[in-house]
Amino acid sequence: MTAQKLYGTLKFLDALDNKLGLQTNLEAILAALTSLVAAPAQPTYQSALADAMAGFEAAAAKLRDSITPSRATAIADMGGAEFFDPLIAEKVKTSIQSNAMTPSVAMDFVQYLASRRDAFLGVVRSAIQSLEELNIRESALAPGTADLAFLIPRDLFENHLDEFAKELRFIDRLIRDLSEALTGQPQAVELKELSSSIPTIAVVAGLIVIDRLATIVNKFLDAWKKLEEIRDIRARLKKAGLTGTRTEDELDEKVTTIVEEVVEESTSLVLIDYKGEPTRKNELETAIKQDTKRLFGQIERGLTIEFRAVPNPSAGEEDKKALGNVSTLSQNMQFPEVTNEPLLLASGEILEGEIHGMKATKKTSKTSTTKKEVHKVTKSDKTEDG
Repeated sequence: MTAQKLYGTLKFLDALDNKLGLQTNLEAILAALTSLVAAPAQPTYQSALADAMAGFEAAAAKLRDSITPSRATAIADMGGAEFFDPLIAEKVKTSIQSNAMTPSVAMDFVQYLASRRDAFLGVVRSAIQSLEELNIRESALAPGTADLAFLIPRDLFENHLDEFAKELRFIDRLIRDLSEALTGQPQAVELKELSSSIPTIAVVAGLIVIDRLATIVNKFLDAWKKLEEIRDIRARLKKAGLTGTRTEDELDEKVTTIVEEVVEESTSLVLIDYKGEPTRKNELETAIKQDTKRLFGQIERGLTIEFRAVPNPSAGEEDKKALGNVSTLSQNMQFPEVTNEPLLLASGEILEGEIHGMKATKKTSKTSTTKKEVHKVTKSDKTEDG
C-alpha cells in the first residue's frame, strides 16, 4: 500500500465513523449499561439502552454498503476489520441478550470493545495528522472523471516476475481491446499508481471504457451467485461419493453455459456501436471474448477491480449517466472468495493470454498453442506476448 493509499483509507475511516456515529452510539450503549448495573430496576436506563442499541444497529447496517472490497482488504491489513465489521452490532446485541440477568458481563464486553475501538480511531487520526504534516495526501479525482485499479493477489502469479508480467500484459490488452471497440482507436494504457503489498495497478482509461468494464464485471458477479449454488451442489455430491456421475457432468455444462452467456452479452455490449471495418470487428469480437473469459477466471482466483467516479453537474448527459453507473456499481460489487478448486480457469489453462477451456482441469501442454495463434486473438496488442 502506498502512503497516498494509506492516507486515503485513514481519511475514509475517520469520515465514515463520524458520519455513522458508530463510536458515539457504542459509548452510549456502555453508559446505559453502566447505569443499568448500578440500578437494574430503573426503567429509564432500560429505555436508554434500547435507544442506543437501535442507533448502533442502524449505523452498523450501513457499513456493508459503505465499504468496497478493496477498502475492506486495506482496513483488515491495518487491523481494523473488527471495528468496522457489519456484524459488530449483532455481537454487542448478542452479549446483552445473553447476559440479561447479569448486565455487568455485557458491560465488560462493551467496555473492552469500545476502549479498543477508540484507541484504534486515535491511531487513525494521529496517522492522518502525521501524513499531512509530511505533505502526503491521496490523489483526488477531479469532478466528472473516473478511474480504476486492478488488485492482483500474489497467488495469481506465485511471486514469479514472468507470471506477474503476464498479468500486466493482460490488463494492457484488455483496456486496449475495449477502447478500440468503444472508440475506434486502441488506447495506450498509462500507469497512474502502483503499490506492492497486494500489487495494485491503477491505470488511466476513458470514461466509456471504465463504464463498460464496470458493467461487464457486475454482470459476471451477478452470474457468479448461480455458479456458487452449483459449486455447493458439486460439493454435496462429492461428499456423498457421487463423483463422475451424469449429474456432475450436467453441472459442469451449466457452468460453461452461464459463463458463455455472460461473455456473449458482454461482447455484444462492447461492440454494439462499433462503426469500423467488419473484418476488424470480427477480430475484436474474438479478442474481447478471450479477454472476458480470462477476466472472469482471474476474478474467481482472486483478482479484484476497484472503480471510482466523481459526478459533475455540468457534465453532458452521457457522461452523467456513465459516472452515475460507475459510482453505483462500485459500491455494490462483491467479489467471490478464493477457493482451492476453481470452476472456470486453472492456472495451467492460461498461456500468454490464450485460454484453453472454461473448466478447471490439469495443466495444459504449451505445445497446443503457437505464437501465431496468440497474435491472431490479440491483434490489437502490438507487443508480442511470448
